[in-house]
Amino acid sequence: MDKDSILDFFVKNEGLTSVYRDRVERYFIPLAEQMLDWKGSEVLCLGMNGAQGSGKSTLSRFLQMYFRELHGLSMVILSLDDLYLTRAERIDLAKEVHPLLETRGVPGTHDIGLGIDFMERCLEGDWKQAICPRFNKATDDREPLSHWQRLEEAPDIILLEGWCVGALPEPEEALSEPVNMLEKEEDAAGTWRRFVNERLGAEYQSFYDMFSHWVVLQPPSFEAVVENRMKQEEQLRAQVQASDSVGLMVMSDEDVIRFVSHYERLTRWMWTVFPERADVLIRLKENHVVNEMVIR
Repeated sequence: MDKDSILDFFVKNEGLTSVYRDRVERYFIPLAEQMLDWKGSEVLCLGMNGAQGSGKSTLSRFLQMYFRELHGLSMVILSLDDLYLTRAERIDLAKEVHPLLETRGVPGTHDIGLGIDFMERCLEGDWKQAICPRFNKATDDREPLSHWQRLEEAPDIILLEGWCVGALPEPEEALSEPVNMLEKEEDAAGTWRRFVNERLGAEYQSFYDMFSHWVVLQPPSFEAVVENRMKQEEQLRAQVQASDSVGLMVMSDEDVIRFVSHYERLTRWMWTVFPERADVLIRLKENHVVNEMVIR
């Protein structure tokens, strides 16, 4: 397939518009070619950071198709969300450390060891034994082992995508004051946020050190993050209604606001750090419109 055919197929298959097609041509194909320059002869390990609803997953799928169809390269997409602890494990953590840890999302609620094991097997050539969990957000729990990700060929590129991928811990003094009502009312002593920061500074850094380059999608405001997350939940709600499923967890708008409050501190901190840390910074306007893309 040539570039035009790839774009036409991807836009149609994903249910996207001509606006997204133009965005791909102007920004995302140059990004893909930059990634090829980075790759060389070794496996390229790249992290993609972006707040909830910033378009990481769609961009990742485009890059995967682009590399496969135009360059014959295998790109593995590894989602940080799939590494969440099971619901039972998070309930135990909430009892042992702090009640807010029952909610998935922040550092400390992932099994980072599974991600490190996946990467080590791929980088050591043992990719046939590499396996990664799948997480079902509608049930708020990990999928059965039979649904986990297994590779069918050796990877040329491994892309890790997630909302706090590549994040650094905050300075200790920054943790003293709450950033929102959730922290003020439910973490007045700072136990939860200090635990999150400690975990981020420990095993998460060991995991992130396995990646050589960082691409960051930065929304225009935290209010835009909340709005994007609400749109995601609307889509999930429609899927649940269409399938007439029972026992699935769908959040109301009020639930979403509280949920996203768990992410606010680290999201705002990353926005102060990543302009200098990112290899590619994609600044977004409303509705995922790209304001600018800066390649360092």
